[in-house]
Amino acid sequence: MSPRASARPVLQALAVALALSGGIAAAQDAELPGALAELLQAANEQGAADFTRAVQLIALTRPADEIVRAAEALGRGNAARRALGLEPVLLAEEAARAAAVEMEEDEEDGKDDGLEDDSSGLGSTVVAAPMSIARTLANGRFELWEGRASLGIRFDSGNTAREDYTFALQVRRELSGWGFQGDIDYAYSEVNGTIGRDNFRTRLRGEREAGERFTYFAAADYERDRIASFDWTAFAGVGAGYRVLTRPGRTWILRAGPGIRMLAEPGNGTQTVGALDIGSDVALQLTESLNFTSETSVLVADTSRIDQLFGLTTDLNELWSVRLQYRYRYEFEPNPGFEKGDSRTDISIVREF
Repeated sequence: MSPRASARPVLQALAVALALSGGIAAAQDAELPGALAELLQAANEQGAADFTRAVQLIALTRPADEIVRAAEALGRGNAARRALGLEPVLLAEEAARAAAVEMEEDEEDGKDDGLEDDSSGLGSTVVAAPMSIARTLANGRFELWEGRASLGIRFDSGNTAREDYTFALQVRRELSGWGFQGDIDYAYSEVNGTIGRDNFRTRLRGEREAGERFTYFAAADYERDRIASFDWTAFAGVGAGYRVLTRPGRTWILRAGPGIRMLAEPGNGTQTVGALDIGSDVALQLTESLNFTSETSVLVADTSRIDQLFGLTTDLNELWSVRLQYRYRYEFEPNPGFEKGDSRTDISIVREF
């Protein structure tokens, strides 16, 4: 065995000792206030998602190092680091375990220094990646990222009166430094062999924090519905948001931003006009398993419209739920022969991931 390889166990033991001493020193530093520490502990008992939200909420008023130390006392240090956008660290126990494994490999293989270093880094990567994926599959959810896929039935009234089959997909990253939301909604139906509904809509929004209350964002919305009074309509814009409520289980965000609205109407070509998008998003946790959401969007332009969406979701377990959703759209200047108001009700089974 080379001198470098023989010295490695001593260096690894020293690294473990430093990690342990660092943990003791950290415990002597400033601690998280008692009320916030109790909130963090209660959120940890509720589950990973609630723990992540609690960390992000506390981060609005307390330094990250205090939150991480409090989380380490609960055995969730790395989870808190991920929620804060920090890199996870190798804990002392994991360092000792890795050192023991590497010592055994050195004794068995007896390879030269260069090969030992390369194989160690490659081996750690190859082993860590499948383990991380396995933990994600076992938990059923990602840290910070969440999504849902739903399949259901839609009932329309107003310009149309029909039943459709719907499929929807939503992906969202919680706002911790930056956030993202993407929605895809598709409805299809046939009446006596003729297509009665072929509606597709997608919405995208990227958002960035700008202080404790304010955010700024870029958003895009595209909808195609050849059976309605338009072929397709789209909006793209940028703006700012203000978080009115940031309590656990109660959030309210106001958004506003200028942009461009495009509307393709049969026989009229495509119109492009300036527009102002004003929105309000409310989310309330009514009970442990019942959640309410309200999304309001007012598009002010030459062809203005209002969209109001209410949602009520009841959890069946951690991954499955049932959702009741109602949407009302009001077009101020519809094409001749079409009503101004349309309502839509969806009942769907939802799979969280």
